[in-house]
Amino acid sequence: MENRGVEVLVNVVPVQMRDFEWTTSASFSINSNKLKSLSGSVFKTEYDFFDTGTAEYSGQVTSSHRVQVGESIGNFYGFKVVDVDDEGRWIYEDRNGELVNYKDFTHAPEDKHVIGNGLPKWYAGWNNTLRYRRWDLNVTMRGAFGFQVINGARLNYENTKNSRFENRLKTVFDPVFGKVPLSKEVEPEFNSYYIEDGDYWKIDNITLGYTFGKIGKYIQSLRLYGSVLNAFTFTHYKGIDPEVSTDGLTPGYDTRDRYPQVRSFTFGVNVSF
Repeated sequence: MENRGVEVLVNVVPVQMRDFEWTTSASFSINSNKLKSLSGSVFKTEYDFFDTGTAEYSGQVTSSHRVQVGESIGNFYGFKVVDVDDEGRWIYEDRNGELVNYKDFTHAPEDKHVIGNGLPKWYAGWNNTLRYRRWDLNVTMRGAFGFQVINGARLNYENTKNSRFENRLKTVFDPVFGKVPLSKEVEPEFNSYYIEDGDYWKIDNITLGYTFGKIGKYIQSLRLYGSVLNAFTFTHYKGIDPEVSTDGLTPGYDTRDRYPQVRSFTFGVNVSF
């Protein structure tokens, strides 16, 4: 496998005065990869690809990713839907790029497409520390961009025919592609409709503190502070959190039963004697 990328880190002190100081650091990284070969000097393969990963829906399991020579790692591989008819049944794009109605589509493996990729193309971060007299403020931010996420919750809980689960999402009866709700004739399946853009920007931590001078005979300094962890997430992703695993050969899958990250608040005291 071939990887190419660039990583840049810049540290700057834009303002440095007696009563006020601002220190900031910004990072940026970009990476692309390509699978060069599946065969080596000892191990030989018959094909130039293999399917891996698991997408679960309504008690069924299918592969979610394809690893193929000449392509990037992390490609989602499944059926591509581009619209629904007036009755709310899928309209597919077949292997030749032609549109096929739900009842005429054979769901042959050859009609699957690359329908997304779970590896971010680039990352960015921005950390800031500000000091004004005895006050100090630290804000940590970061983001990932140019990737997609398989929304496992929608895949399982957003199909009108899926009566296996009593609790379904409120969006189950929303218009699909802005037209009509999905037909009850449609069988649950893994397709491109359940893949979303995963771009996000997070404010991970905000800490605000105030430092007192010498107090009494024994306390040389005292700092009070409060912080919030996992403060804000800005994204168009409809699931719980677009930050999913990017490890291995199957990145970008947001599982059905994922537990959300918590937002925590901390208050503390630092004392120097």
